[in-house]
Formats: sequence, structure tokens, C-alpha cells
Amino acid sequence: MKSHKVINIRGASNYTHLKRHNAIESGRINALDMLVNGNPLEEVLSELVSSLESATTGLKCLISLLDSSRTVLNPFVGPSLPLPLLEALKNQKVFPAATTCAVAIGKRELAVSEDIIQDPHWHELQNVAIACGIRCCWSQPIISPNGEVFGTFSMFFPTSGVPEQDDIDSLTYEAQIVSIILERANNIQQLKETNAELERRVEERTQELTNTNHMLKKALDQRNEVQNQLVELENMAALGTMMSSLTHEINTPTGVAITAISYLRSILSKTTQAFQQEQLKRSELKQFFAATEESVDIVERNLIRSTQLIKTFKQLSLDQHSQEARKINLISYVNEILLTLKPRLKRSNQKFCFDIDPELEVYSNPGAISQLLINLIMNSVQHGFDAKQIGHIFFKIRVIEQAIGQPMLELIYKDNGCGMSEYTIENLYKPFFTSARHNGGSGLGMHICYDIVVKVLAGHIDCKSKIGKGVEFTVTFPVSLDKPELDSF
Repeated sequence: MKSHKVINIRGASNYTHLKRHNAIESGRINALDMLVNGNPLEEVLSELVSSLESATTGLKCLISLLDSSRTVLNPFVGPSLPLPLLEALKNQKVFPAATTCAVAIGKRELAVSEDIIQDPHWHELQNVAIACGIRCCWSQPIISPNGEVFGTFSMFFPTSGVPEQDDIDSLTYEAQIVSIILERANNIQQLKETNAELERRVEERTQELTNTNHMLKKALDQRNEVQNQLVELENMAALGTMMSSLTHEINTPTGVAITAISYLRSILSKTTQAFQQEQLKRSELKQFFAATEESVDIVERNLIRSTQLIKTFKQLSLDQHSQEARKINLISYVNEILLTLKPRLKRSNQKFCFDIDPELEVYSNPGAISQLLINLIMNSVQHGFDAKQIGHIFFKIRVIEQAIGQPMLELIYKDNGCGMSEYTIENLYKPFFTSARHNGGSGLGMHICYDIVVKVLAGHIDCKSKIGKGVEFTVTFPVSLDKPELDSF
């Protein structure tokens, strides 16, 4: 009984050497071209095997590959082998070896079965092999450059025999080519899988970013909506303060007028009674006329005062909701603004100082100016001073000429409060930024001031402050000293 022989076997052979003629070389070139062009691996290896088979009479080739467990060998490409033999060669266990192919895997070198009938490794498959016209098998392991075993390249012949050196060289060379092709195919497959995984991740990240952007846009829209609502609430609060001030201010002259009318009604009743009883004296009548004149004067003065107050508050209310420019006397307008803030300032100890020309009048947006000053004053009251601290707030307003000839109104606002840090100044105009959240601050007051100055008045606002040194705002914006051609800015 003959055993398997390895690559140094030499002996008589019934075969001519496997010539490297044009058919074999052409098949190799075609196979490599197909690999580069992306043809399926099975087609590439079939081209290589077919060219080799065409060069040698009776030769049938088989490329078998190990499975993922590296313990089982299965046929992959064997275009000329009979189907029964291919079926019989499926699921070959490498240990213990059941065929020449399995022996080659175990030894990692050429294995030769000179006569399958006499080879014990073919005991289970002898009948199938003989029935399919196979008597001899040479099998070379396919090993990658890094030492990984892919499978085997096997040659089957219809008669027994052993390979000569040229046959061994040819078989080794073919196995090396198959190794290169398999490694390249594995690399391509891994690259495809990696690309697919990257594409999947990119798609997931893109979807995540899309969802996140959608959520951010929705959150931004909601934030803007809330901000607009809060700004409107701030405006409504200012209007509510004005109405509270109006009620407070009108109560005084109205109360005086009612008292005067009550007194007048009382003396009128006494005088009428004395007249009806014919007991009215000349002195009493004279006293009645004097009291009547005084009461009427008191009523008239206080009703005129009430009318003026109503007119003032009405104009301020209209200014809050109008963008129209009108002529305003600045000192009077500042006093009117302070009048509206009386209820909110009655518990504070601030003193106001003005440096404003009494005759200074400009055409501008009074509603924007009033809201700007209200926010600056309330910002000082809420953030700049302690409850019992006597504070000073200073206004200086003047017209300055720019190089281009456009009159600019310069408004300097100062207080001697606690001042602000550099961090607070850097974030001062950001919406919802506040250092007094615990005191109910909304963080919108200075943001509204910035919007008024920049967007409504087309001006500039600058802030200077240090901790313990108070705060100073300088606001400049264009105005007109004469009535503008347009009714609004």
C-alpha cells in the first residue's frame, strides 16, 4: 500500500510535464483582469482552472476552501469534476484527514495520492472517485503571504501517477496565484463591508443630525415665540404701571375737587335755608360768595390737572404702541416718564438729576425713548441698589453733530449703584441673561434696550461699569431738529 508523498518525490510518470504554454498564461492573465474588473470570485477562479485543464489531457482541477471554523473543507470551484464527487467532497474534516486535500491542509505542504484505490485516506470515498473516473490526486495547500491557510488547489487524473518537479512547480505556482486572488477578494470584501458599515453609520448620523436639527429648529422657534411673548408681557407690564400711575395721580386732584364740591354743597344748603327763613344776613351772603368762588377755583384747577394727566398718560400709552416720530420736549418727556414710574419707585430711595436743556426739542420715536429709559431706570432700581440705599440716577441729554452732518442725540445715563462684573457686561444684552433670577428677573430688560437702540432707533449703546463703581450707559442715535419729510422712521 502506497502512502502520501511530499514535494521532493521523484519517479516515473505516465504524464508529460505540465507545460506553461500560451493557454495557461492566457488563462492566468484573463483571471487577473477579471479580478481587477470586479467579476465574482467564482468566475475568476473558474477561468484560471479551465485554462489549466485545457492544457493537459484528462486533468480536472478543484479549489476547496476552509469554512469559518478552519476545521472543515468544502469544494468551491471545480467546473470539470462530476457532481457526485463534488457532493462527496463536501464537509471534509481536516482532522482526521479523509482525503488528500485534508492531508495537505494538515501538513501545510503538497500531498500526493498516487493511486486512490491503495490510499487509506480515500477509503470512504474510493467507490465514488473510481465511479467518476478518478485514480490519482495531487493537492497543494493555498497559503497567504502572512501564513493563513485558505484551502487547497487539487489536481485529479484518470490514471495513477506522481508529479515530477515541473509539475510540482506548476501546482505550487497556481496555488500562489489562487492565494493572491483570494487575499485580494477578501480585502475587497472587507473593504465593501467597511464601506457599507461606514455608509450605515453615516446614514444613522445624518438621520440623527437631521432629527437633532429639526428639534433644535423647533426649540428655537418655541424660544423665539416665548421671547416675543415675554417682550409683549414686558410692554404690557409697562402699560400696567402707567395705568397704575394714572390712577394714583388722578386720585389726588379728583379727591380735592370732590372735597371742594362737598364743601360748596354744604354752605349752599346752609345759605339756602337761611334765605328761605328770611334770616340771611349780608355778611353771610358775602361769605357764601367768597367760599363759592374759592371752591369753584379749586375744582377747576384740579379738573384741569386731571385732564392734563389723562392727556399725558394717553400720549405715553400711544407712544408705547406706535413707531411714529413726533416732536418732543426732552425735559418734559423725561418728567412724564418718571411720573408713570411713581408707583414702582415709591419704595425706593433714588434721587434723579438732569442735565437737559429745557428748550431742547427733537423729532424722534417717543415710544422707543420712553421704553428705553423705563428699562434703564428699573434695571438700576432692581439690580443696582439695596432696598434702603439712597441712590443717585443722572441723565445727560444733548445733540451732537456727526461728520456727515446728521444730528445725533447723545443720552448718558449713570447710577452710583453696585456696578457690574466684566462677565455680566459681556452677556448683558443676551436674552434671558440675568443676575437676579431669584428676584424674579426675566433677563429681557437690557435685551429689549439693545433692540430698541439698534433696530428701532438705528443707534448704538455702550456700557461701562466696575464692581462697586456704578454703571454708565452712553446711547447715541440719529434725530431731526426739524419736522422730517416722513412721518415715521
